[in-house]
Amino acid sequence: MRKIVLIFLFIAGLSYGFSEKERNTLLRVIQGLYKDGVYSTAAQKGLEYLKKAPKNDPYREKIIKLIFSSLYKAGDKKQFLKYIEEIKNQKISPETAEYIYILGLKLFKNSPEKTKIIQFYIPFAPEDKQKALYKELAIIYAKAKNWKEIEKLPDIKELRLFKALALYKQKKYKEVIEYTQRLGKFPPETKEKVLYYRALSFIKTKQPEKAVKELEAITFKTPDMLKFLAGYYLKKKNYIMAERYLKQLTTEEKYKDFAYYYLGVIQDLNKNYKKAAKYYLKATKYKSKYGQLAQKRLQQFKKAKVISEYSVRVAVFSTEDKAKKLLKKLNLKECFVKKYKKYYGVFCGKSISKEELKPLQQKIKSKGIKDSIITQLP
Repeated sequence: MRKIVLIFLFIAGLSYGFSEKERNTLLRVIQGLYKDGVYSTAAQKGLEYLKKAPKNDPYREKIIKLIFSSLYKAGDKKQFLKYIEEIKNQKISPETAEYIYILGLKLFKNSPEKTKIIQFYIPFAPEDKQKALYKELAIIYAKAKNWKEIEKLPDIKELRLFKALALYKQKKYKEVIEYTQRLGKFPPETKEKVLYYRALSFIKTKQPEKAVKELEAITFKTPDMLKFLAGYYLKKKNYIMAERYLKQLTTEEKYKDFAYYYLGVIQDLNKNYKKAAKYYLKATKYKSKYGQLAQKRLQQFKKAKVISEYSVRVAVFSTEDKAKKLLKKLNLKECFVKKYKKYYGVFCGKSISKEELKPLQQKIKSKGIKDSIITQLP
């Protein structure tokens, strides 16, 4: 009987790796190191304790907390991650895992390696919190443009927009189209973004008709969407639809030249030259390709005399010298002298739009010349 007891104690001693006295001594050493601020050594001794102690050791979880608290206080990121690898497959309580997670978040803050802390904690987190953690991972990966990692995440509803984005960013356009076929599997608030990436994928795969269908289902269209739709309908000679989107684009500074020019083109094609000229005139205010094209077309209009040009007539004189004296007095760069029938007129400004000349007329009146009128240039 005594032999059996001795054998049992020997086996128990092997499984523990150290005696109760050795355990207590090591516990005191670890606590002392921690209190003295020797955190790295305290963590090393803590890991030594875990390797020797049995799985049901009553101090196991306290030691685990002490290890990570030591590494946190030491600011040792490398060892913090290393020790996570050491204990992630061990049986620990959700509370201990959360304790490590909170310390990890503080230690890594905005570091990309924060993802390793989140990944460690997910299996221990409550189910409802797991979804939020996966979403946080997806956001971090998206900011880092780590699209492959997003693909590895679970295919849950909350992550599907990120997965569609990841596929698109990797130029997997056919896969995007296939993945986004059923809008019902995406959260309702992401519907328009899903349609957007679906439309872009149709454009990339040279299926403009399908892209248009998706874009038109989007309520709040970006300027780029409006430009694509306007361009599509212009090519299809569906000018009613093209005009609809071009008019919306006139509120976007970046696209005003494009919008005004093609609104002019549509009126031009309908032989409504005066209205076309008004749009062209607005486009000429921009130093761009469309502004230059509009300017060129206006010159053709003037040469063909299909539109009239107006100016503010300030006064008419019998001699050119008298006209030039007033011109000098006005001291306005927009003003000039022009032969008017048998006389010489002082004119200011040129435009095909009378409305556009009204501010200049008021400016001239403020100089004491009340009789100026807006009239067609001779």
